[in-house]
Amino acid sequence: IKTQDSTVLVDIEDIDWVDAAGDYMCLHVKGETLILRSTLKNLMTRLDPDKFKRIHRSTLVNLDRILKVIPLKKGEYLLELDGDQQLKVSRNFRDAIKRFLGKL
Repeated sequence: IKTQDSTVLVDIEDIDWVDAAGDYMCLHVKGETLILRSTLKNLMTRLDPDKFKRIHRSTLVNLDRILKVIPLKKGEYLLELDGDQQLKVSRNFRDAIKRFLGKL
């Protein structure tokens, strides 16, 4: 990932979660946020679909980082990740988490 003065090499395994902001992706890696110019669709083609799941129209999560899944009202879920991070799973993407829970 190119920064202002260098290029940071990121191991895909180290990515906790990703959120989209237009044509920019915020990669959350070990407590740090790195900005990548890309679309979410393009980034998804570069990540392992068995390891990274879309949980919202603008959010991907590394399934290996999920510590706890908390059911909410209306079929939504709250994911608790390493580092006390919590992410909400929208109803439109809850099936990915249900399949993940079925594998546990």
